[in-house]
Amino acid sequence: FSSNVSIEDEIALKQFARERGLIVMGPDCGTAIISGIGIGFANIVRRGAIGAIGASGTGLQEFTTLVHHAGSGISHAFGTGGRDLSDAIGGVSALTALDALERDPMTKVIAIISKPPGKQTLARLVERIAQCSKPVVACFLGQRAELPGANIRFRIARTIDEAALLAVQIANGKPPLETTSNLQSLISNAQAQLKPTQKYLRGVFAGGTFCYQAQQILQDLGLRVYADSPLQGNLELPDPRRSIEHTLVDMGAEFFTDGRAHPMIDATLRRERILAEAQDPQVAVLLLDFILGYNASADPVGDLVDAITQAQRIARARGDELIIVASVCGTEGDPQGLGRQIKLLKDAGVIILPSSAHAARVAGMIVQR
Repeated sequence: FSSNVSIEDEIALKQFARERGLIVMGPDCGTAIISGIGIGFANIVRRGAIGAIGASGTGLQEFTTLVHHAGSGISHAFGTGGRDLSDAIGGVSALTALDALERDPMTKVIAIISKPPGKQTLARLVERIAQCSKPVVACFLGQRAELPGANIRFRIARTIDEAALLAVQIANGKPPLETTSNLQSLISNAQAQLKPTQKYLRGVFAGGTFCYQAQQILQDLGLRVYADSPLQGNLELPDPRRSIEHTLVDMGAEFFTDGRAHPMIDATLRRERILAEAQDPQVAVLLLDFILGYNASADPVGDLVDAITQAQRIARARGDELIIVASVCGTEGDPQGLGRQIKLLKDAGVIILPSSAHAARVAGMIVQR
């Protein structure tokens, strides 16, 4: 888990490793699960037949926990680093990880989760996937163009949720059981509490992948979003410290973490940002993520629940109601206690959804009124 590594150093390290049959995980990715052992930020998930390759840590955490909740398990999960699939790096770690998972007897299905790869790297990756003897599910968040080569053994997913469900379906030979619920009444009730002047959504994320995925989902809903790391078609936030209209901000970006701990460990800056967003009378919905697992804060929700209730009081003092929507990435085996974390949020009046994608979609639909 490292930042500010130059592209030249990353290329040299990864080529050095590949020549020796090794994999460099990262930089800018703090998650892996090797033979059931978590490295860095990792959740307690059962072992199983699904192998994962992820550019970022939170993307891997979300995928592995969703696979776990769907009743399946993870053989290995490799965090390759946010730039690995760029044309500058060429997917060195991802391709080496794909080779390893193809050889691994426990792995029956392989999933790849990333932002859109570089054009040349994507072509190389698709060619390699076409030669893979095992089914592959690819989720390239923000990828607009149709991918060549997609077929029954090479499946494309739009979100991490969809990637997890496809991988489980292929591994088990049947779709996982899904609990469906009618969200329309929940959305309508939230909308009824808002004033006409409240029209903006603000996302304050610890997970960079969740921020990026939320941009895609809101874009699909027709909402123009400002972000500190914008998806193509969205707008760049001039000052990451100040929101404009609909804004999604990754508090784990280097702008915020230079010289301080990641927000999954130290929630200070997120707490301050939540309170700042509550001061804006045009804000309708606050979108949050909470990430459990090894090496994360011992109490992620507890670190912010006072700020959440204070933000609600700030809004109510001027006659507004602030709707807060959140997801919790974790499992019942994680040391923070998934049930306890969810209960703290529910007791604070937060709307809880089963994944970051679900939370982003519901938050977007509330402000779409």
